[in-house]
Amino acid sequence: MSTPIRIMLVDDHKTMLWGLEKLIEGGGSDLQLVGTAHNNDSALQQAAALKPDVIVLDLDLEGRSSIEILPQLLQDSGGARVMILSGNRDQGLLTQAVRLGARGVVSKEAPAEVVLNGIRSVQRGETCLDPALMNALLGQLSTPVKADPEAARIASLTPKERKIVAVVVEGNGAPNKELASKLFIAEPTLRNNLTTIYQKLGVANRLELYVYATKHGM
Repeated sequence: MSTPIRIMLVDDHKTMLWGLEKLIEGGGSDLQLVGTAHNNDSALQQAAALKPDVIVLDLDLEGRSSIEILPQLLQDSGGARVMILSGNRDQGLLTQAVRLGARGVVSKEAPAEVVLNGIRSVQRGETCLDPALMNALLGQLSTPVKADPEAARIASLTPKERKIVAVVVEGNGAPNKELASKLFIAEPTLRNNLTTIYQKLGVANRLELYVYATKHGM
């Protein structure tokens, strides 16, 4: 039997926290709640002490934004993956969270199953975005098209690298293992190729690659 995903919840609303606790406790044997926090300070303390696999984080904590602690939270937790679960629809703020390392953004209005599957996806290393936020994030994460520099960047890709980009876009969040299988290459080879592609295109991760490729019609 596989080890359950160890989850930490961060939310300043007691009722919401209670509901999330019950959701995870009843969500399946693959999920385990290890702790909760209600503000930035307790979130950092708990993350450092518990070293959870996934942190479900609200953006608004007792009048402060959790964005300001996100980089430290990722570092102190020993590599936990962060999924934003927020009622905040500020696209700029949500985009900033993704840029700072959040692996997922799910609305508090999302169905229970979407939240639980989001946690599982993020733990697998995939990105999980609320479909309603996707278009706005596409616009926010993309820089205005500058024909010459971008054309030069895209032209620097080899045919093999272009094929990888196409498969990543088609896969839209599929795990690396699945993408590697489609490309008939080993998973470590895919990771190495993706690193090179990120450097050539000036993107930081698979989500930004997806955005870039969609923006530029690759």
